[in-house]
Amino acid sequence: MPAARDISLIVSVARLYYDRGFSQSQVASELNLSRSNVSRILSQAKERGIVEIIIHDPSGPPQRVATLEQGLRAEYGLRDVHVVSATPSSAAEVTARQGAAVLSDRLPGVSRVGVSWGQAVQSVIDHLDQQELHPVPELLPLVGGLSALDQLASGESVLRALASKLGSRPLTLYAPAVLESAETVRSLRTESSIASVLEAAATVELALVGIGSAGVHSSVHIMERMKLSAAEQRLVEEQRPVGDICARMVDADGRPVGPPADERVLAVTFDELRAIPEVIGVVFGVEKAPGVSGVLRSGVLDTVVLDEHLARRLLPSS
Repeated sequence: MPAARDISLIVSVARLYYDRGFSQSQVASELNLSRSNVSRILSQAKERGIVEIIIHDPSGPPQRVATLEQGLRAEYGLRDVHVVSATPSSAAEVTARQGAAVLSDRLPGVSRVGVSWGQAVQSVIDHLDQQELHPVPELLPLVGGLSALDQLASGESVLRALASKLGSRPLTLYAPAVLESAETVRSLRTESSIASVLEAAATVELALVGIGSAGVHSSVHIMERMKLSAAEQRLVEEQRPVGDICARMVDADGRPVGPPADERVLAVTFDELRAIPEVIGVVFGVEKAPGVSGVLRSGVLDTVVLDEHLARRLLPSS
């Protein structure tokens, strides 16, 4: 067997062994090679850089992918990007751990913090250590409640779970995030107990939010709860929504989706989100790529924390 291996053979052996999970004996049988030759080819695959072995230590700090971070900053005009190296199965946990680290780093000296809801936000709060902050920041909801997305396994709301980690007493928005009637939303906004909380939420210095993608996970619940008529549904679809943040939708170019969808939402507005000094978005999963791209183009986010597989989907050249 010559020392210099044909590249296509090395790639074929590597794909069978690493991608398809064949044993070395099975690879040898499939490609009519000896087992010892398969072993040597796999060694060459690593030596030539055709195969890279990455070890994910669940107890260690998440590893970041600098090239993808640079690409996302340039593509979307973001201030700060954290792309974590993770397998598809570990992406949720590793991204949440990094999100918790970023949040912990930003909290000192902040007087008001805003939070949305969703799986990613819940996971970040789960991984956040107890904070000893002086002064203790005031905690505010950026959006009304949605029971399917705003409850941890313990039954505690996301807002109260974060408040317990910060040693803070949260202001509560006793109203749903999404309603069936635009008139009801307008009426609720005139209630002093609701208006005062939303006004205060618009003045936070730091916000933690999740990102949704049309037809996936939380976005499905948002649309269902609007109870749109067939005609209203067509009006929304004509605006081509791809993603959402704080229950407010955007199209692929980051433009906010207007009536009738935005009239059904009780939350801070896009303009108010853009005025917050730092909005941190945490998201994982390649299935969310269309929605995440649209939200990133909206200019609402300053910092994003995500997994490398999703990051690659967001870059044209990756």
